[in-house]
Amino acid sequence: MSALASPSLAGRRDPFAAARPGQAPARPRLLSHVGRWGRARRWLPSDALRVLDIGCAGGYGSVAIVARAREPRLIVGVERDPELLARAQRHFPWLPMIDADGGELPLADSCADAVLLLDVIEHDAEPERVLAEAHRVLRPGGTIIVSVPHRGPTRHLDAVNVYAALRRRRPSWPELEGVVGTDEEEHRHFATEELAGLLEPQFTVQRMARTGVGLQELVTLAILAVRVPLHAPRAARVLMPLHLIAYIFDDLLPTGRFAYHIAMRGRSNKPSETASAVDGRAAAGPGAQANGTGTPDAREAIERNMS
Repeated sequence: MSALASPSLAGRRDPFAAARPGQAPARPRLLSHVGRWGRARRWLPSDALRVLDIGCAGGYGSVAIVARAREPRLIVGVERDPELLARAQRHFPWLPMIDADGGELPLADSCADAVLLLDVIEHDAEPERVLAEAHRVLRPGGTIIVSVPHRGPTRHLDAVNVYAALRRRRPSWPELEGVVGTDEEEHRHFATEELAGLLEPQFTVQRMARTGVGLQELVTLAILAVRVPLHAPRAARVLMPLHLIAYIFDDLLPTGRFAYHIAMRGRSNKPSETASAVDGRAAAGPGAQANGTGTPDAREAIERNMS
């Protein structure tokens, strides 16, 4: 049974108790191999069997991540938009969904092996709050995968921000709706060091990818031009698949500092109860580590694991 804010998921409880294995699609989907979903699928470690997908929209990415997975992986989606929640329930009735804000999760501490925030925190005015909640619900040593727009040379192509600037001159134009709309009409972009700094010290960055130049933004601007100034919403809907095609192609291009997309994988530095006791006894001793992990800092990991 799908769960939309059901009693079994209410309060701070384990959301994976309501998830049932073996109901994901038998075959991988296109999104299982490409874009941020394919990358998340590849980056998830084999022991990440309980995955929380925060800001999962209509659930299509969640399904792609667990479709015919080698491991018996359970995934639970989190979404606050009622229309997207209803869409997920219609199309994927087996997928447990939680009606909640990413910065205020009604979930138990340390209940997940992995947390996905795929193109999510740029829509929130307080990304630190969302990352703090992700850290809370992750088990010690758990995995977080975050993707955001990169603050590179092509950030000015961002269709959401371009449209918002045009709308300030033309107030009669409608607001953007759904997952495109952002807090305070700003689609935030992050520098590499900025994103790594948000993850530290709660996470140790292990891997990073910088891809694309923003081709899908040009397609989005064309769709918005057809939809709003030209008043042709049907034509705009016909063009929508081009956005996904452009994004998939764009994400295949490794572009380094010129990238439009950036993704990072981190490991939770939350100590286990046993480790906490050991660290407490060793804290006064010489050579004690500040975070108890003995791992290199995020910037060294980024340089070593860039892909």
